[in-house]
Amino acid sequence: MSAPTALVVGEALIDEVLAADGEVTSRPGGSPANVAVGLARLGVRTELLTTLGADAQGAALHAHLTGAGVGLRVPATTSPARTSTARAVLDADGGAQYTFTLDWDPGPFRPGSVRLLHTGSLAMVLEPGASEVLEAFAAAEPGTLISADPNVRPSLGLPPELVRTRVESIARTCHLVKLSDEDLAWLYPGSSIAHACARLHSLGVQLVVVTRGAHGCTLSTTRWSSDLPALSTSVVDTIGAGDAFMSGLLFAISSSAFATSLRSTDLPQEVCESWALAGSRCAAITVGRAGAQPPSVEELARFGEMHDDPAPPDRTTTTWGRPIRR
Repeated sequence: MSAPTALVVGEALIDEVLAADGEVTSRPGGSPANVAVGLARLGVRTELLTTLGADAQGAALHAHLTGAGVGLRVPATTSPARTSTARAVLDADGGAQYTFTLDWDPGPFRPGSVRLLHTGSLAMVLEPGASEVLEAFAAAEPGTLISADPNVRPSLGLPPELVRTRVESIARTCHLVKLSDEDLAWLYPGSSIAHACARLHSLGVQLVVVTRGAHGCTLSTTRWSSDLPALSTSVVDTIGAGDAFMSGLLFAISSSAFATSLRSTDLPQEVCESWALAGSRCAAITVGRAGAQPPSVEELARFGEMHDDPAPPDRTTTTWGRPIRR
């Protein structure tokens, strides 16, 4: 594989999905792994630094990742004996609740020369790997665009204060943080979206994107914020939707002449909204089929052609201190 454009760091695991009718299926998963697959399917040269168990499930994950075009970076540690798992219980609407059996220890590493560097979920908070990720991200080469998606998992049983501290430590290295409204409510209970975004901006994050399910998403910089509507789509289940949004967002950024703007406070609003639209389209495609199956670049293009509607005229954008209706 040629030098990667993106390095994703974090867990790959097996999702054991229990449907509302009692049927159990096993599928490849893990938030960082899903993002890496999403990027590779969109044509971004991507490596994943992860740990795979020395068992049949680990072999299945290896085949899944390499089959999607993801390069695997070998960690410094010995492979665990058992592959990590997440048990997802679906409700009648396709929503998922998770419990985990896992470990996370990639050993010391350096990202090297990559354009995009991303991590998320368990890799940000589960030791000893979380400290190794933080050290590596803090030492990333100048010019690397760094992103994170907390994708918090309360079922891990870690205290919210500890998770918040570890998430914010990684956020201090990031240009972009994407999180869901559920993440936000758990990390910053009682806080508004604006207040939580302001906190992340105070840590140095240039662009914060908050996904809000059927209510669309919120984009925030130190100069402006905007709310974008959700795209209309049918839902089979929500597994991997946030990860598909993240990979679509990073794909759009990596394809943009404005990508370097993420390292400054001068982020054009229309450009950021176009990035978020790509993420929304990827998520809409993914929720329309079972499991974490992000789209290919061809599927994304076809979806865009079929749903290329202008933004509603009543969208509200806020430049800090001054609301604008357009």
